[in-house]
Amino acid sequence: MTRNMSFINRILDSKYFKEALQKGEDIIQKDQLGLLNLIKRALLKVTETAANSNLTVVKLLNHYIVLFSQLIKAYIQGSYRKLPAIALAKIAAVLIYFISPFDFIPDVLPIIGFTDDLALVLWVGKSIKNELDEFEKQL
Repeated sequence: MTRNMSFINRILDSKYFKEALQKGEDIIQKDQLGLLNLIKRALLKVTETAANSNLTVVKLLNHYIVLFSQLIKAYIQGSYRKLPAIALAKIAAVLIYFISPFDFIPDVLPIIGFTDDLALVLWVGKSIKNELDEFEKQL
């Protein structure tokens, strides 16, 4: 790892994200019930976090976590299938990473603890922006 690596690249290259991505790919392929449980856990964590914080970072996290959860639920129900499997795996990986107590910057650190989570959420949001925009039109 070089000093010139961007913050997001360091997170993406971390063992924490690599493990989350592998779990995300597995859960997408094999476990729809587990995927729904993942959504539930992510929504619970972001709701609790948002209730305890007025930070813009947490509000932005809340927006995207809710949107990603709605998108996955619609995908599972079959009402929205315009999402490539790799995008779905990335979303699942970000949700797994978000709920994990162990990640690149531990969430228990005040203020900066969600920086890595937000960076990943924004990275996925940017990489599937067209799909998110299309999905939000249907809401």
